[in-house]
Amino acid sequence: MELFILKTNVLSLAMKEELALQLNQVPQIIKWSVDYQDCDGVLRASADGICMHELIQLIKESGFECEELNN
Repeated sequence: MELFILKTNVLSLAMKEELALQLNQVPQIIKWSVDYQDCDGVLRASADGICMHELIQLIKESGFECEELNN
C-alpha cells in the first residue's frame, strides 16, 4: 500500500463531495481524505495498485487541479 500526498484546489465541502463521487468509485483507493480548509487543499490517499501519475490523472479528469506535495 502506498500513501500519496497531493496539493489540490479542493477548497470547499461541495468540491470535496464532488471529488468523492469519483474517488469512491476506484477500488484501488483504500482510504482518502482532503483538508479543504487548508490553503493547499491537501489530499491524502492510501492506495494499492495505482501509481501517483494515475491518481493525478484521475483527479484532473474529475475537473480538479492537483500536483504532488513535496515535503
